[in-house]
Amino acid sequence: MGRYHEFNPKACDLHNLPVQEVDESISVKEGQRLLQSGLLGGLLLRVKDRHMVILACDLIFAAENAALHTVARRPALFINEQLTIDELFKQWIKNPTAIPVIKDSHNRPAGMLDPLQAANALQKELVRVLSYFETLLCQVNESICGIDKQHRVVVWNPKAEELYGVKAEKILSARIEDFFTNLRISNCMHEKKELKGHYHQPCEGTHVLINAAPVQWQDKVIGGLAVEKDITELVQLNQELTKASSQVKLLEQEIRKISGQDCAFRKLIGRSQVMQNLIAFGKKISTTDATVLLRGESGTGKELMARAIHQNSSRHMNPFIVVNCGAIPNNLFESELFGYEGGAFTGADRKGKPGMFELANGGTLFLDEVGEMSVEMQAKLLRVLQEGVFYRVGGAQPVQVNVRVLAATHRDLEAMINRRQFREDLYYRLNVVSLEIPPLRERKEDIPELVHLFMQEFCRKYDKSIKKIEPAVMSSFLDYTWPGNVRELKNAVERLVVLTDGDVIDEQALPENLRRNTYISLVTSPVAQGKLMNVAVEAEKQLILKTLQQVRGNRSEAARVLGIPRSTLYYKLRQLGIPAKG
Repeated sequence: MGRYHEFNPKACDLHNLPVQEVDESISVKEGQRLLQSGLLGGLLLRVKDRHMVILACDLIFAAENAALHTVARRPALFINEQLTIDELFKQWIKNPTAIPVIKDSHNRPAGMLDPLQAANALQKELVRVLSYFETLLCQVNESICGIDKQHRVVVWNPKAEELYGVKAEKILSARIEDFFTNLRISNCMHEKKELKGHYHQPCEGTHVLINAAPVQWQDKVIGGLAVEKDITELVQLNQELTKASSQVKLLEQEIRKISGQDCAFRKLIGRSQVMQNLIAFGKKISTTDATVLLRGESGTGKELMARAIHQNSSRHMNPFIVVNCGAIPNNLFESELFGYEGGAFTGADRKGKPGMFELANGGTLFLDEVGEMSVEMQAKLLRVLQEGVFYRVGGAQPVQVNVRVLAATHRDLEAMINRRQFREDLYYRLNVVSLEIPPLRERKEDIPELVHLFMQEFCRKYDKSIKKIEPAVMSSFLDYTWPGNVRELKNAVERLVVLTDGDVIDEQALPENLRRNTYISLVTSPVAQGKLMNVAVEAEKQLILKTLQQVRGNRSEAARVLGIPRSTLYYKLRQLGIPAKG
């Protein structure tokens, strides 16, 4: 560990007494005479290649005529004047009978240390260090605890008293385990490890960040020290914040329900398994920013799905911009998509105009019929998708945008790639997640529900009061292949509502293509082998059976879909030999 204080004075800072070098052959009497002056601390002489120090007390009982070297008992410990007290005592403790002799910068004896004077100096230095230490303990905002090897508390500052409610006079000298459990300080001491910024809960209701380390002297562990920052208030505030955040999330969910965001996918009508799976997958990917490619025939509801994905995403408060790639001329496509600067071309607005990407910044851009886009524009679109940067037409400054891209097509993009009509790299960029929306003919069980919803919608729009759809009409709907999918079905229902004067939609209101399809279906079926009446009865039976299958045997629901009272349905079940249950 490095030095971070100046509490170790140097040897030259301690009081020292002059020392005089003498010849070993002088007598004890001569030595007494030199020391009696009181100006010298001792005599330094060389005895058998070893320097010795003689003090006045060493000559009291010696014979005056004896040679001085015969009474020399104290070896000299030569030290540099810049040596620290800490280093001095490390050397002195190895030879406690030696007398420290300070050498000056010229390597000459400058004086000797008096042991009593050295002890006095050390005591003063200790007092100085303790004064700083006590002030430090009182001024810091952290709790400080120190223990010795026997786990007795030797340091306990005022902040520790405040944090734990334990007074210093009560805990000092007591074992720390008598007050706390789950201790980090003792673990660090025994394992000789340090902790830095470690979260700890020393007791219930108290949270701290702890720094702990063993206290060492001469590579030996003599105790442990822990410095703890009280973060109880922060933890409690964080808990309150977490609680508040949860409440905010609940409120956001309620707002989403009120605003319709939570109902985004309810506009996708269908109880069939294929539609339920599609909606579940749509909800899953809506919470991400992944690019989605919606595939399916015209009229299947690709834009409706795209809007639902946007409305259910974190971008729902930002714009949803639709670009019909098949409806914009090639020469205008770039300016429509990326915008233009003022005066970029003849007829351009002098103020310039933002493009679809800029308008959708922060939200979602829906590229409908992306397969109709020219190869040249495909390359420019790819760059925006990769870098999120583009240039306006006639502009020199890059425009940075944050846009989620959803794309849709009814084209076979893979075949277009083989014919070099669609860029393969753009295909992979758009096709991160692919959603295939099934045609209506593959989910005919959803047709009755769609028909009734559309009928209610158009009845409100045209102020009609239609209560029933004849079974023959529903049968025609179920038998028809719907090449235009849901869009065509909706148009057909609107036409029926507009042309119906009463409260029942009958077969006469059906458009020619639907009636022709129903007739072909009936006369080409195996049951069309008898009289006309038999054909009608069999058609009615097949319609009821098909409807029951679609509603999974629910008789009440079947009666509603067929537009007849439940009692009438049970009558027809008996008449046609269809089991009432099962």
